[in-house]
Amino acid sequence: MKFTFLSILRLVMFTMISYIYYSSVSTPTTSQIIYVIIAVIGFILNHFLLVSTRNQTYYPLAIDFILITGFVFFYPGSSLYLILFGVNAVTLFLSAKDNRILWGFSLAFFIIWFGSMYYTYQVTGTFSLLENLINFSLIVFEAVVGRLIHKLFHARAKIETQYGELQETHTALTAAHEQLHHYSKQVEELTLIRERNRISGEIHDTVGHKMTALLVQLQVAKELMESRPENSKEKIELCEGLARETLQEIRLSVRTLKDHDQPKSFVTTIRKLLEDYQVMTGLTSTFTVKGDVSTIPISIQLDLTRVIQESITNAVRHGEAKECSVILDVSGSEVEISIKDDGKGAADIKHGFGLKHMRDRIHEHGGTTLFESTKEGFLVKATVPLIEMKWQMGES
Repeated sequence: MKFTFLSILRLVMFTMISYIYYSSVSTPTTSQIIYVIIAVIGFILNHFLLVSTRNQTYYPLAIDFILITGFVFFYPGSSLYLILFGVNAVTLFLSAKDNRILWGFSLAFFIIWFGSMYYTYQVTGTFSLLENLINFSLIVFEAVVGRLIHKLFHARAKIETQYGELQETHTALTAAHEQLHHYSKQVEELTLIRERNRISGEIHDTVGHKMTALLVQLQVAKELMESRPENSKEKIELCEGLARETLQEIRLSVRTLKDHDQPKSFVTTIRKLLEDYQVMTGLTSTFTVKGDVSTIPISIQLDLTRVIQESITNAVRHGEAKECSVILDVSGSEVEISIKDDGKGAADIKHGFGLKHMRDRIHEHGGTTLFESTKEGFLVKATVPLIEMKWQMGES
C-alpha cells in the first residue's frame, strides 16, 4: 500500500476505538477483554499485511470486517462498530480498482449491518435509528472521500506516466531534429559540391572551347601577317574579343564558386550577380521578388542562379542588350523566374549549349522552360514545382 500515513492513521483509529470498547463497560468480562486483545492484534497484523503485500489483495480487509463484526456480539449496546466500518470503507474505496470488489464488500456490509441491528435489538431490547443513520452517513462520506482520493492519485499517476512518455517523445523528437539537421547539412554540402563540379565542367567546356578557337585564330593571324596584314589585323581583333569574353566568363565562374563557399541568401546572391554584370558589362537591371524565397530548396536556388547568369550573359553577348529585368515569383506550389532583356533577339531560336544547359537544369527538378524572342528583346522563363514534380517525354 502506497499511502503509508493513511494506513498508520487507520491503525491508530482501530486501536483507539478498540480501547474505547474496552473502557465502555465498568467491569468487562474475560471474554470481552480477550476479544479486544485479539482484535487489536488482528488489526496490527492486518496493517503490516496491507503495507507489505505487493499484489493487490483484499483478504486483510475481509478479516477486518470479521473482527469489526465481533464487537457487535461482545458489546451489543454500542454502535461504534459502524465507525470502524467507516475507516475500513476509506481503505477499501481508496485501494480497490475493480468495481465488483466494491459491490461485493458493500453488499456484505449491508447484510452485517442489518443483522447487527436485529441482534442488538434482540439482546438489549433497544434500537436507535437516528444513531445508526448518523453513523451510516459517516460511512458513506468516508467511502466517497476514499474514492475521490483514489481517483486523484490515479489521475496523478496517469499524468506522471503521460509526462514521462511526453519527455521520451520530446527526447526522441529532439534527436530526430538534430539528425535531420545533420542530414540537411550533408545534403546542402553535397549539393554545393555537385554545383561546384558542374561549374568546373562548364568552365572546361565553354572556356576550353573559346581558348581553342582563340589559338586557331592566332595561328591564322600569324600566317596572314606578312601576306595579308589587313586580314591578320581582323583576326587579332577577333582574338581580342574572344580573350575578353573568356576572361569575363572565368571571372564570373570563379566568383560563383567563391560565393558557394560563403553561403548567402538567394536574394543577396542574385543582387550581387546583377551588380557584377553591371560593373563588367554596363548592363542595367531590375530585380523583383514576390513571395517567400526561403521555401525554395538550396539545389533549386543554385540552378536558378545559373539560369539567370546564363540568360544575362547571352543577352549581352548575343543580343547586345543594355537593360534587363529579372522577376522571381514564389507561390505555395511553384517558383517562376523570368529574365527579359531589350536586346535584338533572334528570328530563329537555336538551342545551343547555353539554352540546352538551362533547360536540362530546370528539367532535372521537373520544371519547364520557355525561350521567346520578340522585337522588344529576348525572354527566358523557367517554372519549377515545389510540391509535385512532373516530367513529360516527347511532344504533347
